[in-house]
Amino acid sequence: MQTPTMDTAGSAELSSVATQLDDLVRRVAALTEEDDPAGSVDRPALVEVERHLRSAIRELQRFRRHSGR
Repeated sequence: MQTPTMDTAGSAELSSVATQLDDLVRRVAALTEEDDPAGSVDRPALVEVERHLRSAIRELQRFRRHSGR
């Protein structure tokens, strides 16, 4: 089996996306932890958003492992 060649530009782009996703997770998690009573209605939706972002991070990591990027 031949090792795929590394696409440096694509690898850098994926790294940037991963960093942005990590930042989004941190920011959404911070919003869910706020003590604002008005925001408590939206908290379940924000938790769901955080869950989906974390899933996207896992998928991106899986892709990078299998593609060699």
